[in-house]
Amino acid sequence: MKWSELKDFCDTLEEWQLEKDVILWREDEAVSRIAAEKLSEPHYIDPDEFEEGCYPLSEAARPEDELKMVYDAGHPILWEDFTNDNKTKTDGNEQS
Repeated sequence: MKWSELKDFCDTLEEWQLEKDVILWREDEAVSRIAAEKLSEPHYIDPDEFEEGCYPLSEAARPEDELKMVYDAGHPILWEDFTNDNKTKTDGNEQS
């Protein structure tokens, strides 16, 4: 999904729907602690160890020329906010 598609979808929602929590529906869970931000610096992967995920250059163990940039600074992201409270939502019911 592109951000423009998400924006178009949001434009179809009623005001009361826009006040609801954002839920990412997965096969076996519903992620409700979602935060949005723009990356403050580029993020890279190590092509030899891509399962390690992506990270900023400041956290890289290898030089920049051995890494592949996957997201540039300013890229908008959504992420699961583990710093929020400990509540999760499953099937519309709050659980601790």
